[in-house]
Amino acid sequence: MQLTKVLYRGLMSSAGYIILSLFIFTNSVLFIALNSVYQSNIKQQLALLSASTQISNSVLPSPTNKTTLQNQVAKLTNQSDFIISSLVRDKSEAYAASMDSKFNSTSLLIIGENYNLEVQFRSFWRIHLKTFLGYNFLYGLICILSIMFTQRRLFKHWKILIQLEMWASRQAKDDNFKFFISSEKYHLVNTIRKLNNQRIEAKKSGQEIDHLIRSQAFLDQVTGLGNRRYFDNRLEALLQEEGEVRGAVFFINFATLDKLKNLQGKKATAYYVKNYANLLIPYLDDTQQSIVARLTYSEFAILIPFVDAKIVEKVASELIDKSQRLALPFGLDQTTSCYIGVKMFDQTETSFHILAETDLALRAAQLQGPSSWFMYEANYLPESEVKGSVRWRISLEKALKSRHFLLDLKPVNTFTGKVEQFDATLKMIDEQQNLIAACIFMPMARKSGMIAEIDKLALELALEELAQLETTPISVRLHIDSLLNRDFDLWLVRFLKQNSTMMPRVIIEISEFELTNNVKQIRQLLKIVKRYNGNVMVSQVGLYVVDLSYLNLLSVDSLKLHPSISGLLQNKYENQLFIKSLVGVANTQKQKVIATGIESESQIKKLKHLGVDCFQRN
Repeated sequence: MQLTKVLYRGLMSSAGYIILSLFIFTNSVLFIALNSVYQSNIKQQLALLSASTQISNSVLPSPTNKTTLQNQVAKLTNQSDFIISSLVRDKSEAYAASMDSKFNSTSLLIIGENYNLEVQFRSFWRIHLKTFLGYNFLYGLICILSIMFTQRRLFKHWKILIQLEMWASRQAKDDNFKFFISSEKYHLVNTIRKLNNQRIEAKKSGQEIDHLIRSQAFLDQVTGLGNRRYFDNRLEALLQEEGEVRGAVFFINFATLDKLKNLQGKKATAYYVKNYANLLIPYLDDTQQSIVARLTYSEFAILIPFVDAKIVEKVASELIDKSQRLALPFGLDQTTSCYIGVKMFDQTETSFHILAETDLALRAAQLQGPSSWFMYEANYLPESEVKGSVRWRISLEKALKSRHFLLDLKPVNTFTGKVEQFDATLKMIDEQQNLIAACIFMPMARKSGMIAEIDKLALELALEELAQLETTPISVRLHIDSLLNRDFDLWLVRFLKQNSTMMPRVIIEISEFELTNNVKQIRQLLKIVKRYNGNVMVSQVGLYVVDLSYLNLLSVDSLKLHPSISGLLQNKYENQLFIKSLVGVANTQKQKVIATGIESESQIKKLKHLGVDCFQRN
């Protein structure tokens, strides 16, 4: 409800009641006054005519006497503005009524002994109608001019209230809508502006605290990469995922940094540390969820899930080549600059076992002399699971053509047991009717340029599932490759229009890393999703060390924590602190926080205590 409209209608109706009351009152007073004058004049005329009546009493009835009497009355009639006509009648002449009132005239019968006198007066309205019309025209003109003048005087103040309500209406839909009223004359506006600025500052402060917690707990301060704690968390979370989990860990020792530190000191060497970190950043991949971390001064680590031996060999060889070509001070031997130890693993192994064997592989590489790499278990994957890019492309094309994909729905529960939503994970059915997880085929789909088509199919499958569910929403992951593709964007807008009635139950899910790096490019598209009542969820929150400034640019409904944060919180205080700060930020913007990777009741109790809204079990 708009306050300005309610107030305007109230003021106008009140003004109308006042004008109507004054109209009735003033016209009543005018009528009483003019009627009093009219009646007084009538009485005067009747007094004059009564003399003729007295004369008629002493005159015998005859035609001559009647004519004489009529002439006397006619003379009085001509002298009066009130009398229209008069007629002397014999007593024997019949008269229908003693009084006949009309709009133009009023007739009266004066009865005498020998003659009766019929007199026709001008009516009250015939005499005073113009007076009433003139008064009411002047009254209406004064009222209109008064209203116009008052409205003109008030509008410059009223428009501030209208603008304030417009801002409130837009801000209710878009929490980041700017406060645009510049006037500083009004205490109400100044107070709202001050409160809004405080709200924005509190939100930014919460985001800054969240980023500070992330950076202090999980970030290397020199390079901006993850630290050892960050790397350990991600590895443990990966090993706890459902299904077949495998991958490779790379320990990289850039030995030149130790030599530079001894020669020039830490501060002077920081430039080369950052340069080498930049060399490793391209190996970050949100689709594959690969991460890069700095473990010690000269040692770095890369974790690449769901990778085969051929890609591991390619990555290791690339790193050796890039490390030897990195620009270094003159006199340093680049042939002994880089050593890499690699360990391929599956979920049957513990994180301690994996890291220990990776370290052994690194030491073995260092014993070889010049820059080299060593894999602890070179033939880890069975040959049947290793596919080249061409084979993957053929398999994906066949699966798309025959729609050999399905959605695995995992419930997200509230702490009361209610199913809040379903998270849809896409799986592919291969030629042998095996189910292949998205984390395995999506990196190959990206290389083959087929992610947009797969995302379209995922949305279509979600609608089919929604048709079978009553009210529960479904979240569907869309990848940045699709959202930055213009053809996909046009298709998505058509999809939203065609299925607008279903959109309140569709949750568009996008990873935090992809959103942070592309928020300005996809901002308008996500606004269109919101316009059609769709929901937006940011997933994998906490997987990478980023800030929450993207929340200031678009409207987000929920934040889904990465399992490495919420699934490993029991004995990790920094994870609990991070969740607490994120919940504080989310509460200020009315967003839900969803925890994932939950396995025990004690974790659920802890999450409830921290203020998380929903959780998802493994």
